Amino acid sequence: MLRENFKLYRNSKIKKYTLILKIFVIIAILAPIIANDKPLICYYKQHLLFPAFSFKTNININNYSENEILNYNMGKDWKLINSDFILFPLCAYSPNSIDALNAPAKSPFSKQYFKDRNNNNTSMPWKYRHWFGTTQNGTDVLSNIIYGTRVALIISFFSMLIAGLLGLLLGASAGFYENNKLKIGLIQIITIVPSVFLAWFYAFTVREYKLKEAFEYGGLELACHFITSVFIFSIIIYLLIFLFGKIDKLIHTTKIINFPLDNIITKGIETINSIPSLLLIISIMSIAKPSLTLLILIIGFLSWTSIARIIRAEYLREKQLEYALSAKAMGLKDFRIIFKHILPNVKNTLMIQIIFGIASSIIAESSLSFIGIGTPVETASWGKLLNEARNDISAWWLTLTPGIMIFCVTYSCYKITELLKDKK
Repeated sequence: MLRENFKLYRNSKIKKYTLILKIFVIIAILAPIIANDKPLICYYKQHLLFPAFSFKTNININNYSENEILNYNMGKDWKLINSDFILFPLCAYSPNSIDALNAPAKSPFSKQYFKDRNNNNTSMPWKYRHWFGTTQNGTDVLSNIIYGTRVALIISFFSMLIAGLLGLLLGASAGFYENNKLKIGLIQIITIVPSVFLAWFYAFTVREYKLKEAFEYGGLELACHFITSVFIFSIIIYLLIFLFGKIDKLIHTTKIINFPLDNIITKGIETINSIPSLLLIISIMSIAKPSLTLLILIIGFLSWTSIARIIRAEYLREKQLEYALSAKAMGLKDFRIIFKHILPNVKNTLMIQIIFGIASSIIAESSLSFIGIGTPVETASWGKLLNEARNDISAWWLTLTPGIMIFCVTYSCYKITELLKDKK
């Protein structure tokens, strides 16, 4: 009875903290609808417009003899337009919308000003108020918090997707095959080092100019070129090893040795862990143009080691159990045993590491943005708000609101991992 009550209590706790994360995900997805300087609906000169949902820059307003081109990106002028009906989001500002009248750093409780259609400074209407105050430049804190949620979740999710895939593949391979399960022939032994150099030449050296150019501009172009180079490198290595393996079989070489896959992966993990991650990220981000893609790639490729180490230990244990030995005795292929039989039994451990990594990625992104080398200048971030608070220690709202958001996400992730550990 006590055990069942504990399970119910634990599951309810998991649902509670998962709900918090779901709320953050909903905020991130609906950010343009929650905070935007464009109205959701505008009825203007007998035209029903939906500026917040449109990707257009301009729209022609034809009204009898009058022809007007309306700019969808006119920012604060939307609040002064002479419309029949207009509906703004809950926060009527975008993260980069500057309100010079309420700069620098207006408190949520201080008097805020608004310039009306007659160009007079009046008290801020409630529907346009900066509910969480403004920054030193006069941007809205609430909109930066909302869009910062999107940035934090995008970086943490995709970086841990990279880390999770790498950690799973390398950790499972090291744990399952160890140092004595993979056999390698004489020709493969002789040609493995030249194969690596040849693959590196065609994947990275030949494409050096494109990679440097992509590294300079960042963004999606960097991700595409980098993934392409990694794909070319992997394919060349695989094809060469496969080809030389066939040659070994054709000439019937007698020299067959065990390939020390576990040692190679383990030494690679130790090498990467010996590098100070924060210093490496700072070095790369200081010489490259800041971008979300670059930040995702760096965090992802530095976070897989902890996942691989734990997955390796799990596979070392699981492959000795009866169900894995039975599958091997039945003649099932290694790929099927690794991913269909053993993986379902270690997925809880993998999930714990990924959720824990999401919290760590959010802290890493906020830390880098705090010191000014994380996300691009025009991108909203919780760390940037904390950075602005350094210039004015009396601006408590620049510290409190992003601090609460970081705490809520990371604390929820940590609690979920603890509860999942108890569930094992």
